[in-house]
Amino acid sequence: MLRTYACHREPWCDKTMSVLQEKQLEACQERLMRCPQINIFDAVSDEEAKKLFQFSFYAQEMHHRFPGTKKLQEKVLSFLPYEVCMLSLEEDALLKRMLAQDNQVPLSQWPDISAAEALVQRLWCTLKIHDDETASLHLHPSLAEPLTEAMLSDRYNTVRRMLFSFSATLHSLLYLSGFLHATVPAGHFCNSVLNMAAMEHTETFIDRYLRATFDYTQTENGEMLLLHPGLADPSHLLHGLTGLSPFGIHLTEEMMLGGMNGILPEEVASTENMRGMLQGAVRPDMGEEEALEDLRMMAKQGASYAEMKEVLESMLCVLPTPSLLSALNQLHLQTVRWMGIRSAVLN
Repeated sequence: MLRTYACHREPWCDKTMSVLQEKQLEACQERLMRCPQINIFDAVSDEEAKKLFQFSFYAQEMHHRFPGTKKLQEKVLSFLPYEVCMLSLEEDALLKRMLAQDNQVPLSQWPDISAAEALVQRLWCTLKIHDDETASLHLHPSLAEPLTEAMLSDRYNTVRRMLFSFSATLHSLLYLSGFLHATVPAGHFCNSVLNMAAMEHTETFIDRYLRATFDYTQTENGEMLLLHPGLADPSHLLHGLTGLSPFGIHLTEEMMLGGMNGILPEEVASTENMRGMLQGAVRPDMGEEEALEDLRMMAKQGASYAEMKEVLESMLCVLPTPSLLSALNQLHLQTVRWMGIRSAVLN
């Protein structure tokens, strides 16, 4: 999902991982509310179809040149057998729920809402807002049969297996580095899919998959940078890499596994100690795991101990004890920084 806001000068309390995710949710909900509650396969006028087109993935891919309602419908249908293979994990689960529940599903949780936006952008689904202010996602009935057939194909099973491994690798690399240029891994995956599954339009579908699965921003040249959801200020991290001599990193199996699990071996002890200290001390509206991840992501971005202490105090429903502050200091010192961020001993 595109980052639509910057956090350059905001205090850390306003740019922790939990706050960033809340802002992402609000931006997603706002975009969905603006989308017309009609489907491209309904009896729509060209003017209505053009509004749907502008909201869709097709608009950017076709340089905002509306091809006409009939041609757009034909393009959506021609993409469908291949595109269904490369949905995000959340989209795939949501689509299967709709197919099992008469082509509609209520929306409530964050993963569902972000996946719903992507399915609407693919022009498969429509968001409906009800009188009681609840929302539901509707798959157009004409797409149910071709989607079901496509999901029963050998191609679908082959690509989904490949996509699972690809996604795990990208999540691991993002945990290790904070951000990742999308070009190289996307190109590698496209070649693999073409060799194994002979899919058409692979570059388009992997681009949509990355936009639906990861937080991202775009460079001035329009290139995509994937972001870890806890990275508050990509420009700060990029600035830290400026002027550094070229260097190589040997990623061991242990590092990659740690990245997939979201914690490196050298971070485990301080993280577990902090988790224990937070039990019963965090505000009821937040949760201990959420508070812990906020603090860990701050450390990975080079926040000082004083900044982490200030955020910690805002999370608590009790006064911080010396033991809790000691655990925070260990978390601050032992959390591995992202590339380009100074180590804790220099803070």
